[in-house]
Amino acid sequence: MNIGYVGLGNMGGALARRLLLRHSLHVYDLSATAVEALVDLGAKACSSLAELASVCDTIFLCLPTSNHVREMLFGEGGIASALRRGTMIVDQTTGDPMATAEMARQIAALGSELIDAPVSGGIQGAEAGTIAIMVGAHAPQFERISPILASISKNVFHAGAPQAGQVIKLVNNMLSAAQRLLSFEGMALAVKNGVDPQKACEILVAGGARNVFLEKFMASHILKGDLYSGFTLGLMHKDVRLACELGSDSGVPMLFGNLTRDFYQICINEFGKDAQVHSAALMVDRCSGSKLVPKNSDYESRVN
Repeated sequence: MNIGYVGLGNMGGALARRLLLRHSLHVYDLSATAVEALVDLGAKACSSLAELASVCDTIFLCLPTSNHVREMLFGEGGIASALRRGTMIVDQTTGDPMATAEMARQIAALGSELIDAPVSGGIQGAEAGTIAIMVGAHAPQFERISPILASISKNVFHAGAPQAGQVIKLVNNMLSAAQRLLSFEGMALAVKNGVDPQKACEILVAGGARNVFLEKFMASHILKGDLYSGFTLGLMHKDVRLACELGSDSGVPMLFGNLTRDFYQICINEFGKDAQVHSAALMVDRCSGSKLVPKNSDYESRVN
């Protein structure tokens, strides 16, 4: 078995490092620095996508969007140009299910397979081996890939047929995106009306308003001015937009999803698409006159 990994950014790099603990790994990324970091851990660098495809029978992708996936697969000198028959391509991108379905059909015509296996749980979850992997694949495909995925995380879920993994990942990210904003809004309301921020968070976490964002990020990060998450406003907006488009295509009203998408667009217009997703707290502070993020914190100073 020869495994390849394409896309060694924050998340892809963390997932590739987990694979390296149990498997030999061929890697490719446009960033020489990212490749070198994996080579230092024992990975084998490939000089091109075609080289990687020619030696691997299982290829993982973790890229920003489905457009990037399409380019890596079918662009000039891409994976498809040297793909071995029977190769399984595992797309860990949070992508467009419809676009992935079309790419899977094209890969199948070449005698290979494309399944989806996006993840949720952040870089920390990836490094700890606890990240949730949501697999969209037929049963024989899932049986084939499960042992490899188990070397990344103990939390591997068969979401259903191909593209089901990407569907549930979009649902996950839409809920996470909305939860973050509502948590900011609720905290701003409490703080603006005289409740100490730390005390407000402590009370909310102990009560019915408890959620993952409040538990993991509000007191330990936001209220201390640490807005770095490794995930950008642009990527979050992309995920929520795709969820809303899927809702429109399938006849599901997306009232709250669309509100969430539009607020992230406002944040992007103000701070830029490459700003950290937690910088939405700064917009809530600005709109409400609250002070969730301490004044003169390093990140607050850089984006304002």
